[in-house]
Amino acid sequence: MRQRSILTLVALVAVLIVAGGYFSAINPITNHLQYGLDLKGGVTALYQAEPTPGAPVNAQAMKKAMAIIGYRVNKLGVSEPTIQQVGSSRIQVDLAGVKKPDQAIHYLGETAILQIKSPTGQVLVTGSELSNAVGAIGSNGQYVVDLTFNSKGAAAFKAATTKYLGKQLPIYLSGKLVESPTVQSVVPNGQGELTGGYSSLKQAQKTALLLQSGALPVKLVVLSEHTVSATLGHQAIQASKLAAAIAIAFIAAAMIFWYRLAGLFADLALGVYAFLLLGALWSIHAVVTIPGIAGIILSMGMAVDANVIIFSRVREEIVGGKTPRAAIEIGFRNAIRAILDSNATTFIAAIILFFLGSGEVKGFALTLMIGIVISLLTAVALTRQFIRLVADAGWARIRAIFVG
Repeated sequence: MRQRSILTLVALVAVLIVAGGYFSAINPITNHLQYGLDLKGGVTALYQAEPTPGAPVNAQAMKKAMAIIGYRVNKLGVSEPTIQQVGSSRIQVDLAGVKKPDQAIHYLGETAILQIKSPTGQVLVTGSELSNAVGAIGSNGQYVVDLTFNSKGAAAFKAATTKYLGKQLPIYLSGKLVESPTVQSVVPNGQGELTGGYSSLKQAQKTALLLQSGALPVKLVVLSEHTVSATLGHQAIQASKLAAAIAIAFIAAAMIFWYRLAGLFADLALGVYAFLLLGALWSIHAVVTIPGIAGIILSMGMAVDANVIIFSRVREEIVGGKTPRAAIEIGFRNAIRAILDSNATTFIAAIILFFLGSGEVKGFALTLMIGIVISLLTAVALTRQFIRLVADAGWARIRAIFVG
């Protein structure tokens, strides 16, 4: 029994040391996390929706505008953007890691209304009848936007090219004339080509994306814009890492000072807790922000508190004359009630913050909830197993470990 416990304890500690070294130095898990605007840098913009003739600002218009902005943001390739309605007529957009924030803000609020008109100015086909738009290189080597209309648009386009064969059909984009091609033949399949004098394929693709997402139902005006540079974001990350390292070092030293060998194994359990928490955030693609880091630190403090409660109860049982094994079992059983009570109330508060809060408040609540669950796992299961193995291995008298 003693030899088996020693081997198990040594193997477990060795695995934890190797895993900790790998995920700390060789392949840091923090490099795989997604960071928010306050850490990675980026831009946050507040848009004001304004009515236009025939397009009032209402709940339906705001919902459609947010959906279109979301589509455009996804096409920008921004990871984990935040798009939320503020009040009844404003939209806030947070974009982390964008390299050209001014262009991104203009792009998101751009209208992009496509209209094909008759020589007399009558609207024949609109962008609402598009099924697809793709930036490409045309047969003559020019950059173009290939248009594909739906069944309704194809029928209207066929009728237009039939009626105005040999005549010009002006094409407007957001109210500006981009070209007036002469109809050479009837187009029956709903396929068209937009040549707007694009200087690059990227510019043609941008127009195509705007047409794909559709025209905004209301006019969006930028009320405010705030840019966080990547340098400041990097400095925030480094400062957060340093603060976390200092806090962890003080916590580890305090646990060893007060609880000796038991405190050392509690520190190992806290190390496992930290990696499990970061791994959980990575697996669900959570965005780490400064409030989220605060949630991590708070949950880590609760994990330490759980170990303190456990060790205090075990110490009481030892002083009361219980055998080492009995003291551990009774101490853990009595401690779990207090731990569950404190963690349950905090968890409920975090749930309320998550569902009623927004933006960074949700990030804080999410990391706190995940941290609470993992802290219960490590403090109750892992720390308990460590102390059991130490007692069974006979490396030190259990009374000396807890009482001194």
